[in-house]
Order: sequence, then structure tokens, then C-alpha cells
Amino acid sequence: MPFEQHLPRWLTVSAEASRGAGVGPLRIAHLTTVDMSLALLLATELTVDLEHGHTVFGISSPGPYVERVEALGVTHVPIGELTRSWSPVSDLRAFRELSSTIRSLDLDVLHTHNPKTGVMGRIAGRLAGVPVVVNTCHGLWARPEDPLAKRAFVYGLEALAARFSDYELFQNAADMATMRRFLTRGRHRVVGNGVDLARFVPDQQGRDRVRAELGIADDVLLVGGIGRRVREKGVAEFADAASRLADRAMFVWVGPEDQTDAAGPVPHEDAVRFVGERTDMPAVYSALDVFVLPSYREGFSRAAMEAAACGTAMVLSDIRGCREIGDHEHQVLLVPPADAPSLARAVDRLLVDPDLRNRLGAAARQRALTSFDQRAVAQVSLDTYAAVGRRRTAADGADRRMTVVHVLPSDLDRGAQVYAGRLRDALAGDPEQRHLVVSLFAAPDGVLRADLRLGVPPGRARRAGLDPRAVARLRKALRDVGADVVVAHGGEPLKYAVAAAGRTPLVYYKIGLSSAEMSRAGHRRLYRLLTRRATRVVAVSRAVADQCHRVLGVPRDRLSVIPNGRDPETYRPAAASSGGATLPPSVLFVGRLEPGKRPGLFLDVVECLRQRGHALDARMVGDGPLRSDLERRADTLGVQLLGVRTDVPDLMRETAVLVMTSAADTEGMPGVLVEAGLSGVPVVSTAAAGVDDVVTDGVTGFVVDSGRPAEIADRVDTLVTHPDVRATMGARAREQCTRSFTISASAEQWRILTPTIVRRAASEVAQA
Repeated sequence: MPFEQHLPRWLTVSAEASRGAGVGPLRIAHLTTVDMSLALLLATELTVDLEHGHTVFGISSPGPYVERVEALGVTHVPIGELTRSWSPVSDLRAFRELSSTIRSLDLDVLHTHNPKTGVMGRIAGRLAGVPVVVNTCHGLWARPEDPLAKRAFVYGLEALAARFSDYELFQNAADMATMRRFLTRGRHRVVGNGVDLARFVPDQQGRDRVRAELGIADDVLLVGGIGRRVREKGVAEFADAASRLADRAMFVWVGPEDQTDAAGPVPHEDAVRFVGERTDMPAVYSALDVFVLPSYREGFSRAAMEAAACGTAMVLSDIRGCREIGDHEHQVLLVPPADAPSLARAVDRLLVDPDLRNRLGAAARQRALTSFDQRAVAQVSLDTYAAVGRRRTAADGADRRMTVVHVLPSDLDRGAQVYAGRLRDALAGDPEQRHLVVSLFAAPDGVLRADLRLGVPPGRARRAGLDPRAVARLRKALRDVGADVVVAHGGEPLKYAVAAAGRTPLVYYKIGLSSAEMSRAGHRRLYRLLTRRATRVVAVSRAVADQCHRVLGVPRDRLSVIPNGRDPETYRPAAASSGGATLPPSVLFVGRLEPGKRPGLFLDVVECLRQRGHALDARMVGDGPLRSDLERRADTLGVQLLGVRTDVPDLMRETAVLVMTSAADTEGMPGVLVEAGLSGVPVVSTAAAGVDDVVTDGVTGFVVDSGRPAEIADRVDTLVTHPDVRATMGARAREQCTRSFTISASAEQWRILTPTIVRRAASEVAQA
């Protein structure tokens, strides 16, 4: 009997709807403080709910946006006492009205948004007996630099309210990390944020029209800010920058005035042309040459996502909620908040450099297309409703979680095995998914700690390309555990997964550029055929994703990028002064001693530095076929060959600079660079594939396009002779890698992706 038959009628339909297999009569209410949030921030999510056949209510204070909300097909329910500001008397009246309203609607799901209604709604919804109560944190309303009393009040109130919800969704990882200690394990996740990508596109005709309406010639540079005119949006700093750069560009601010005490005076406001609210925002973003958001606090900036989708170059505050939009120098320029001089300098860079504007704008749009789809965020909400309902109504204690099986060739002390094992551990205990690791071939115990060891003896059949014993054992293992998704980590496991998975959705996790399927025409044809069987191809870096598209012919809409990750508690900076401050400074190489890693180039670099008079402590960690060839020269140069070590995190903390010398096509996502970044160690690296995903040149380290020892040595020279530069880059590297390259961040991406893979596979079967 299908497990859905054990569930209430409404929950069964919800589960089917969330997989795209049908429509269901759920009664879903989204609660916000004001109607503007429903109309502008949640319109796509409301639309997706309606498309799935649900009855949707929008609860908020009444206002000018009600008509737009109801035009979507949503029933608006007004709460007259709701206000943005906190007031004990009116808030108590609003809570009573809200509680009565929720009871009268007979809801299946209450989804709360915004700080104030998030607190009130979660409590009111649970007390009213709503079966599923979910909250989305759009941004904690206390910043890390706020006074302790304010932070304690905000975090305490959020922690209390979270006890009344079934699930907490966060738009950025920093907020979730702040609240994690107060949350129930397995009942929270980061969902990101998104915009309507069909609406927000570059619009040349709109650009011309808006500029004509504003009386701005096409050859005049236009800088714009978007949002309510309140202090926390950084309007004062924007106006200050406009005053400093008045001779270079025109400055406009688009958005409604604010009549509350959040507005405040704006010095230099005569340097800015203030424009009221507009509804043709794609055209407005397209009319700008530079979009600026100097905000003090954001949950996950919608305006910045909209600008990114329109391909507009951006300068944003270096705060949570803006950092998620893009990496500094890659998709955006980030500046410290409340720092008008820094803001002016960053804007000036874009004004004088059209190539930089074009590069950042194009990269931002690409980021938006892959990461900021609001329909995907809305689908996560529907999945969450169904998952919560399944958990609450499970009566027999059976494990009904989605089962994801990761397939690797054998248990080795290699990067792929380390990552798969840690990914499985990071997702242990998740209420919706269980992740298992399978090793195909017998090998001594390594770092993988496989859940299922198939133990096939390696032999001629494997060397010939495919061992039928491994196929048969894998097919049985997948059937025994009830696999819902199979993930093949690398090219060899892909062959076995394709042969064994049958109709089970299959993911090919492509982790490198130099694998056999790329080297010969016959292999390329084979792997193009194998890859077509995959429901999804997940690349470890942008370079690998590009190769999958270009060489294997994988359509962009079947590609995702999920970098591997490391544990930030294992790889962390030294507690006091880092090893980079020791004399002499230590320079480290970590990698297998094989041709692709070019360990000889590291020795060339050390030789250059020795010739310049540097007394370096140079070390090499790793083993491989080139070791015997390197030993005599390493000894002459005073380089220690440490072999394979288990204390690499400790060695990182003693290091001033990590040097990576890999050839261009021998990496996919260099994990050693992530380890260095988390350790607060700047790196100097050749431009191997995946490096620019991790290292921002000139910010968190240096990337050298050539393989010339002298050029690499120049960058190392800068870091070993300038401790302040080294410390600044190391701190930035730690921050960047903590945000994007931890094992928890990677696990969260897998957690979100796997349900979409099941839905796509089900949709393809239905259409067949």
C-alpha cells in the first residue's frame, strides 16, 4: 500500500501537488504586515500556490496594493490593527483579530513572513490549531553590531516564536547560523530568495523609454538606488557619494517616501533626483548603468536580485543579505556599510571602466539565472508543507524519508571519498531525506566509511570497463534500500549507476576536468550517451559545468553547480597569531606528487624566492610517482618532503602562504584552496579549473595566469613580506569560504536539489 494512503486527504493531495503530479484543495494563507509585501515580495509564491490548485489567502493590513493581490486570484483578508511599528496596545488588538481570523479560515497551512507577523503569526497559528505552520525569516531585524540588549530581545523573541512553528525557512545562511542553537534539528533550512526571471530581463526599449521620461541622454551615465527612502537603506551615503561624483554621472533614487521615524534627514540630497515608486522596474534597472544598494540591513536583497537578473552592474554593502547576491569582484563590488567614501570609490571604478561594468553585469545575470528563481523557492515551500505533514501524521514509525544513494568506486583516502562521507554525515538525521554511501570494489578501509560495501574484487572486467558483478550487486543494493535518487560521484561510478539504476532518477556528480571521458573521441561519445541518462548533472565548479555543456552536450537547464565543502571547525585559523607571523614564514604545497599537480613548479618558485634572499620554511605534503625525482632537488633547496600527513589542518595554521601549481585541466574544484581559505591562509595559485570559484584575485589571494615561476614568486613575495596584506587577505578568504564552501552549505544545496530531481523524473515519465 502506498504510504500516502495512511495520510489525511488534504495531506495526500499536498504531497502529490508538491511533486507536480496533481492539484489539491489546500487552504494556504501567507501572512505579512502590509499588503505591499504580498504584492511585491510574494507575488510569484502566491501564483505558484494557485497553479497547484490550492485556495490561497493573503493576510495583512489593508492598503493600496490589495487590488494587485486580488488580481492574482488571492483572497485578501485585512487585519486593521497591524502596523510596522511595535505598540503593545495595538499589537494586542491585532493579535486578537489575527487569531480570530485564522480560526475562521479553517487553514491547512499558515506561512508567516516579516519580523512582526512572523512572531505573532506563528503563535496565533499554533494556538488556533493550524496543522502546518511554517515561517520564512526574510532577515533578522538585529545586526551583529547592534547593542547586546537589542540582539538579546530580537533573538529571544525569534527563538520563542520558533517553538510554535513546524519548520523555519531562512533566506540567508548567516541568519540561520545565528539562530541554529535555538532551533530543532532537521526542521530548518536555507532556501535563498528569488525573483520572477521571466519578468526581470534586460530591456533596451524600456531603457530608452525611462531615460526619455527622466530627460537623461543615452550618453549620460546613470547611477540609481531602489527602495523605500529610509535610513537603513543607506540613502544618506548614497547622496554623499552622489555629491562627490556629481561631475561623472547623474544619481536617482526610485522608491516611495517613508512617513515614519525610519526616514530621517538626508545630507546632500540636492545631489540626488528622487523619483517616486514605479511599476516598470525591469525597464528602470535596464536604464541604470550602475545599481547601488548601501543598505545597513538586508535579509536577502530583492532589489539586488532584480538588478542582477537585468544584467546591471552593482555596488552593494558588504553585509549578510547582500553578500549572497554575488562575490566581490566576480558579480558585484562590495563596500563596508555606512562608509560613504568607500561607496564613492567603488561607484567611480564602475563609471570609469565600461569593461568592468559589462563583465560584472553579465556575471550577475548568469548568477541570477542559476540561483535566483523565485518559482524554485516557492516549490521548496510546497515541499516543506508536504514534508511537515508526512512527519506529523506518520503513525507506524516506518522510515518514509527520501533515500539518496551515493555511489563511489572504492574506499580510498581521496577527496571524492572524503566529501561523500562528510556529506552523508552532514545530512544524517534529516527528517525528509536519508543519504547512504555505497562503495563498489573491495579496498582497505579509508575515509569513506561506506554504509554499503559491495566488495567486488577488482580485476580484468573492471579494467576492461565494466564488471557485471558490480552492476548486479549495485542493482540489488538499490532495490533493497528503496533508492529514490542515485548519485554517481565521477565517471566510473556513472557507468555502473546507469546500468543498475533502471528508472530511478540519476545524478552525475562531475568532479574533475581530466577524466578519461574527455581525453579520447571514443570515450567522449560513450560519456555523452551515459550523461543523457542522467536526470541532472551536478558540476563541482563553473569550469566543470561549462565543460559538461560544451563537451558532453548537457543542456544548461539540466546543469547545477554544487562545490564540495570542508568543515570550518577542522580548518580554522590559529587561535592567537597565525603561523604566517612566524619567522621565517612558512610556504606550503599540498597535493599528490604527480605531473598534473606540477610539484616541480613549486620547487622552481622556492628557488626564485631563495635567490631573492628569502629565508623560507618550505614544505610539501603528499606522495606520488614523482617523489623520487623530487627528493634530491628538494633537499638542495631546503624543502621538506613530509609525505602523506593526517595533520594538514595543523600545518595550515602554521602556514603563511599556500601555493598551488596545478596545470589548467587537472582540477575541478581544488579542495586544498578551500581548506586554506577556511584556515585564514591566503593562496597563490595557477589558473587551474575551479580556482576562480574559490579565490578572488587580489582579494583573498592571487591567481597567476601563466606557469612562469618568477610571476608566481612575485605574488608569494608580496605576501611573505607584507604581513598586513597577508592578514587582510586571509581574513577575507575565511569569510568567503565560510559563506560558500563549508560542508553544511554544500549539504544544504543537495537537500534542496534532490526533491526537484524526483519531480523532474516523475514529470518526464508522465509525459512519455
